[in-house]
Amino acid sequence: MPAEGGRFGRGAAAELRTGAGDVVADTLDATPGGGVSCWSSWADGPRRPQTTPPLAGNMERKETSPLIEALRREQANAVQLHLQYKGYHWNVSGPSFHDLHLLFDTHATQVFEMIDELAERQRILGAPADYTLEALRRASELVVEEKLPTTPREMVEHLVASHRRVMDGLRKGIELADGRGDPGSADLFTRFLLAHEKMEWFLREVLGKAASLSGK
Repeated sequence: MPAEGGRFGRGAAAELRTGAGDVVADTLDATPGGGVSCWSSWADGPRRPQTTPPLAGNMERKETSPLIEALRREQANAVQLHLQYKGYHWNVSGPSFHDLHLLFDTHATQVFEMIDELAERQRILGAPADYTLEALRRASELVVEEKLPTTPREMVEHLVASHRRVMDGLRKGIELADGRGDPGSADLFTRFLLAHEKMEWFLREVLGKAASLSGK
C-alpha cells in the first residue's frame, strides 16, 4: 500500500517485483543539500544510499566565444530596438499617427519576442545571459537617442537604420554559428534575420508616402 502522505510523498515506499520474483524496496526522501536520496536494496541485501546532487548553477562568465558574444549583442540590440519602437509608438503624431502608432506597436511586439530566445540560447550553450539595463546598454550596438525625432519621417528613418545594423549583426552570427557547427544558433539568427528584413521592408514602403510623414 502507498505510504501515508501519498504515492510519491516524502518517505514514500514502493515494492517492485522483478521478473525473477525478487522484491525491491525503494524509498525516496529529500536530503539537506537539496538532492534526492534513493535507498535501494534487494529483499535480503543491505540498503545503500544513492544521492543525486542538486544541479549547479552556471552564472559566472568564466569563458566566452565570438558566438556567445554575438548572441549577447543581439539580445541587447533587441531590448534597445524594442524600447525605440515603444518610444515612437507613444510619441508619434501628425496625419500618419494612426497607421504608425499601430505599426510601431506591432513591430515592438515582434522584436520583444526575440529577446527571450536569444537569452535562452546563451544559457543552452552554458553562458549567463545579461539582464541589467546597464549590461544590456553596453552590449548593444544600436545608438541610444538623447532627443526624440521631430517628425514621423525621422522616426521611420531611424528605425530603418537600426534594423539594418541588426541585420548586419545577424548575418555575422549565422557565419559564426555555421563555422562552429551549431545549426541551432544558425537557425535562430536566420529566423530573426528574415523577420527584421520584413519589418525593414514595411518601413521603406512607409517612407515612400512622403506627404503623410512631413510633420507632427
